[in-house]
Amino acid sequence: MKIDILTLFPEMYDGFLNTSIIKSAIDRKLVDIKTTNIRDYSLDKHKKVDDTPYGGGSGMVLACQPIFDAVKALKKDNSKVILMTPQGIKYNQKIAYNLSKEEHLILVCGHYEGFDERIRTLCDMELSIGDYVLTGGELPSMVIADSVVRLVDGVIEEGSHLNDSFNNDMLDYPTYTKPREYEGMKVPDVLLSGDHKKVDEWRKEESKKRTKERRPDLMKKFMLVRSTLKGNISIDKLKGYTLNPKNNAKRNDVITVKNLNIIEQSFSENVAKKNIDRRVQKLLILIMKVLDTDDSDDDVLVLDEADRIKSLLMNEYVKILGEDYRNSIIKKIDYVVREFNNKRRYVYEEVMEKSGKSR
Repeated sequence: MKIDILTLFPEMYDGFLNTSIIKSAIDRKLVDIKTTNIRDYSLDKHKKVDDTPYGGGSGMVLACQPIFDAVKALKKDNSKVILMTPQGIKYNQKIAYNLSKEEHLILVCGHYEGFDERIRTLCDMELSIGDYVLTGGELPSMVIADSVVRLVDGVIEEGSHLNDSFNNDMLDYPTYTKPREYEGMKVPDVLLSGDHKKVDEWRKEESKKRTKERRPDLMKKFMLVRSTLKGNISIDKLKGYTLNPKNNAKRNDVITVKNLNIIEQSFSENVAKKNIDRRVQKLLILIMKVLDTDDSDDDVLVLDEADRIKSLLMNEYVKILGEDYRNSIIKKIDYVVREFNNKRRYVYEEVMEKSGKSR
């Protein structure tokens, strides 16, 4: 694997590239990591790479030209260009595994107050290592490079990362080394038993225990997947709010699902209620527009829209929204439609009376 890092501060990588597993992987030619100073591609005589933002505002913005030229000089047919930005996809272990299969990564580090929006067009992915803001993309690029390199074949033993935390949506089990007792704290007896089956069972239980205590969100996900695989829950019977995620060319290797079924009841209810509220507002606006016209043919539009909302409540949302809520909305719709019909009838009779055609 080859990794090119575009940065304004290549000296920050001196320690990173010359210590521990990264250095060993480079020395054994399992990975080739190079840093490139973005300033080297600046056409400005002072090697300037940033400028003030259009529209005003504080700080400086990285300009297109140096980064465009740097990426074009490094990019090959097998390259994947990744932008370090807090607006990107949140990085995780699954993405690390995906990236470890790539042949060439180009990591672009932003700095200052940001970068020209057009730079995004160069990139295949945008990654963030968390919901916080750093002074630049150098530290995130090191985090990503480190997590990817250790997964490259031959860098470390496969068993060393197969049981990593997050590898199976679980935290890793506790580990111990000599001495057997330290300041009154003893190594669990099972680890000294020599019974590998019992050791494996203990580690699995400790992994679940630790995950449940420290990351209950991961434990919930793990239990759902396990129950589904065991046949205790049929995925077809999971009732929630179904939607089709938008496809994004920058996320094809991260998001592979075509449909998403949300089974958190409160979330499903909120989404459904917002949809109903929006449709009811649309009905009221339509009624106001129709009342301002004399065309009776438009009355059908109002009645059709009212029927569509009631059908949605009684069919698609019948298992999501409670009966009391559904009945209250239907009563409101019936009341509004009744008042609408009365108003139209009154206007019609008034028009007929003025025209001398009233019976």
